[in-house]
Amino acid sequence: MKTPDGLTSTLQEELPIRLANRIAHLDMLPDLKEAPEICSVRDDFAQAFTEVRAARPDEFPSVIRRFKKRNEHHALRLTLGMKQWGDLQRRKGQPYDDTRAFIDNFLNRLFLSRIGMETLTSQFLALSRAPDGIVDLNCDPCQVCASAAKQVTGVASEYLRTVPRIEISFHGNERARTLPLIPQYLLYIVAELLKNSLRAVGEQFEANPNGRTEPEPVQIRVASDESQVALLVMDRGGGIPFQRQPHVWSYMYSTARGNQVCEATGRVLQEGSAPTSFSGYGVGLPLSRLYAEYLGGSLHLMSMPNFGTHAYVFLQQSSDRAEALPTYVNWLRKRRLREDILKYVACLNLLLGMSPVVL
Repeated sequence: MKTPDGLTSTLQEELPIRLANRIAHLDMLPDLKEAPEICSVRDDFAQAFTEVRAARPDEFPSVIRRFKKRNEHHALRLTLGMKQWGDLQRRKGQPYDDTRAFIDNFLNRLFLSRIGMETLTSQFLALSRAPDGIVDLNCDPCQVCASAAKQVTGVASEYLRTVPRIEISFHGNERARTLPLIPQYLLYIVAELLKNSLRAVGEQFEANPNGRTEPEPVQIRVASDESQVALLVMDRGGGIPFQRQPHVWSYMYSTARGNQVCEATGRVLQEGSAPTSFSGYGVGLPLSRLYAEYLGGSLHLMSMPNFGTHAYVFLQQSSDRAEALPTYVNWLRKRRLREDILKYVACLNLLLGMSPVVL
């Protein structure tokens, strides 16, 4: 584990590289200037790039705190900005499915890089308070689930008349119950899954109590052995229709009612209430899957329409895990290589007096 001083030099070398990649990634977005929200985030990246490179060791912590403060709402701003950009592309005649696939790939690369920088900067600041920083070498998933349940229940009570109970149980080897992990990332994943489940169960109960005096509980099952820890969040909230299930990992999709999107045009069919801290932005599920993958695990959904949904989170016990990095660096290099080839071919054609060659 690096000391704060050692991490300072690492961050001053690594952060500008990652920020430059993110800026280049945004710069390759067609019609970038027509997406003001994306341009604003790009300006934040450029400012952070300059400040991190110029910072003296004694002022570096304050520079990192300012960077993290500006970075707090980037995920939401980028998602909303890309949705606006998608609307622009569709008005220009681009097919909805193509635009959605581009946006999902674009944001996945961007957010995976963001998680990496979030980890580095949070670890740097946390090392001044605890020797292990943000990493808990003996993280108890049941305790994280209990914290997530308390957090989400409080939020849900503001939006649901009757909040379903959350039941947590552990099954497996007690000696393999804990694992080295970044608890705040698992907390985010479980909280997002619980938001979806509580809302689905609560809304279904309010619409059709079916003789019950309270809604079905949402259940969390935690199981483990020497190699993996598995979490299951299951509800009986009516499930997701089969035709919508392929789209639940898209940033263009929300499980909240009132935000229904036409498959053919991508236009909103029903305008519900404004998005809230409880639902409506379409960021929670895809970002949760990225956090799970960053932790070396995975997130899967299995849903039965008119019954309920099971969400599975699998985490590796081993602490010897490599950081998950986005692939867009190679993508950028390929793009630039193609541009260089096109320029070379154009010059060659000009010298030889040949007709242009289209690649």
